[in-house]
Amino acid sequence: MSTSIGNRRWGIAVLLIIDYFVMFVARTGMSMCGPALMAEYGWTATQFGWVSTAFFIGYAVTMLPAGALADRFGGGIVLVTGTLWWAFFTFLTPFGETLGLMMLVRIFVGIGQGLLVPANFSLLANWVPKSESGKATGLLQIGCPAGIAASMLIAAWIIQMWGWRTVFYSFSVLGPIWCLLWWRLGKNSPALDPNISAAELAYIQAGQGKTAQSPVSTAPVLSKKDIFTTPSVWGCAMCYFCTNYLFFLFMTWLPTYFAMGRGIDLKQSAIYSMMPYLVAIFAYPLGGLIADKAAKMFGENAGRKLCPLIGLLLAGVFLVLGTRASSLWTATGLISASNFFLCLTMASHFSIPMVFSQKNTGIIVGLNGFFGTAAGILSPVFSGLIIDISGKYEYALYLGATMAIIGAAIMLMTRIRPVERREERHSGGVTASS
Repeated sequence: MSTSIGNRRWGIAVLLIIDYFVMFVARTGMSMCGPALMAEYGWTATQFGWVSTAFFIGYAVTMLPAGALADRFGGGIVLVTGTLWWAFFTFLTPFGETLGLMMLVRIFVGIGQGLLVPANFSLLANWVPKSESGKATGLLQIGCPAGIAASMLIAAWIIQMWGWRTVFYSFSVLGPIWCLLWWRLGKNSPALDPNISAAELAYIQAGQGKTAQSPVSTAPVLSKKDIFTTPSVWGCAMCYFCTNYLFFLFMTWLPTYFAMGRGIDLKQSAIYSMMPYLVAIFAYPLGGLIADKAAKMFGENAGRKLCPLIGLLLAGVFLVLGTRASSLWTATGLISASNFFLCLTMASHFSIPMVFSQKNTGIIVGLNGFFGTAAGILSPVFSGLIIDISGKYEYALYLGATMAIIGAAIMLMTRIRPVERREERHSGGVTASS
């Protein structure tokens, strides 16, 4: 982060980190309240799985539209709208006193939060050159494990002091606070920011294929058909599905696994569940640095795939070892290693759309997010069913490990390069064949 040209772009990144942090604090509150809800309402593991899944049903609805809207109109308005929406319905969550009502409220919370991820990365694509995309996306996502870890600790304390309902009342306040910060400090692009230096603006624009005289990217204009007919775009989306299956398995079931699968109380469960996310705080930016460095050394294709390939394989292996460990501390250490390598992949997942098309980052992230959200819908429910049928939490974790390894295989077969217009792909195929 050189001070010679200015660091305004990293100030925007900090605002987006805070947005991610607040989003995941609020989102994770439900997983910490799981044991209390199951005890109070007599829900089975499958029923609580449906409550967790309801959030992702709403989340999936807004992923693709959010990306398209953010690319076209700017991410700021999308972020503020989504944040105020999820904050309002998070406040209403305790009023869902039946399974159906609780699921409905969580769907609405998911609708709001589904707007945020594509908008965040569409904004970030406006603010950083391509050479810094891995580092920027890795830093942004620090808010994810930090928010999850903080939520687990704070929610456990709130539940013990005032009950589970207060968790949702408290966390809902964080959304409007972030909106005030963005209103005062945020801008949709560096060209609209009066506080950015001319040197930093020129540096960002040059790294995006723009110039001060022509602040429009020289990359070809792509249609939605160009993007959605590119096999690599779908390969990355499927790999992200596999990654998120394990990610959301951890987020929705890890506290309950430690509390009920390992037979410890809620306070201890919060501490053990927090450990995988504390190590993940370092994994996100490290994965971004590795992705940028590897892309420079080996090219975008091999470099951007390095972390997903190695990370997903090791995440699966360490999770299997962790579930088989008899010692609680050994299990926690191995599961933490699994989550570390899982989260090491995330900067690559979110910098690859910038390689495909910087101008269309929002909609490509939205597609990834849709697939990742589908994993979020399936993972809690499948896990609950497996637990209810088998009576063993480790079987649900084994499936998560298998999905991670499948994701590595998909990424191996995917080619990372800028999306071409369909006419150019067809022309290239004819030339090559002739």
